[in-house]
Amino acid sequence: MVDARSADQRRRELLWRAPSTVRRGYADYRYGQLHYRIAKPASPSERRPLFLFHQTGSSGRCYEGLIAELGRDRVAIVADTPAFGNSDALPHPPSIADFAAAMGELIDYFGFRDIDVMGDHTGSKTAVEVAIQRPVQVRRVVLNAAPVYSAAELAALTAFDDAVETADDDGRYVMVRWGWARDNLPPEVPITVRELEFVEGLRAGPLAYHGHHAAFSYLHAENLPKVTQPLLLLHARDDLWAPTARAAAYIRNGKMIDLPQWGREMLLFRYREVAPIIRAFLDAEQPVQ
Repeated sequence: MVDARSADQRRRELLWRAPSTVRRGYADYRYGQLHYRIAKPASPSERRPLFLFHQTGSSGRCYEGLIAELGRDRVAIVADTPAFGNSDALPHPPSIADFAAAMGELIDYFGFRDIDVMGDHTGSKTAVEVAIQRPVQVRRVVLNAAPVYSAAELAALTAFDDAVETADDDGRYVMVRWGWARDNLPPEVPITVRELEFVEGLRAGPLAYHGHHAAFSYLHAENLPKVTQPLLLLHARDDLWAPTARAAAYIRNGKMIDLPQWGREMLLFRYREVAPIIRAFLDAEQPVQ
């Protein structure tokens, strides 16, 4: 049978599929179950496991390529934040501290002694809080975007998220969300990445506001200075370019790397290029300059 699909269609389908090395599972926690994805090397590794926390609204599905790449030489795990993906929600609007405590239960489920953590956008705040809650167990921290907002920026973001996350009978909020994915992501972002983020962002339904509700109440300016572990901040040219630049002043023990050649969603489709930067930082034992 002749395969009538175009080369572009086959590439899109490949990005939509999970890598064969990524497996899925569930862990019980106090409010139900947490869904996670895990990748690990064929042979046992002495490298510390990495836990990754995703952005809002999204799920761990969007980071399968990254954990598959990092999982070649360490255990790499990405969990669905409570209320997102296939994880059960908390019974109340959560704080970042609540999200971090839930992720802490997942960390305990695996029983690792020492770990590294990484967060993307909202997940960067969860990673910061996990590092604060577990200062001995968490050894290194990687953040992709850590915005320090002005009052005006925060007000504008809150208004936009109300429009995107408040359902209406004619589905206009769905088109607002798709319009953002279409118009605000860089041109180089493949349509499949836009589709994936769009679909995963809708799955939380009426609980979608939980992510940004928590994120907008947690300030990097107050909490980044509390992180004593070595920290790497990835600074890509996305819609948080200016707010994230401000975060450099609040990093106590670490550095920020400017990546102006890459934009939003680089962790989703440029993971092969980003992974060596992350791996080099996590494997370094000398102090961060």
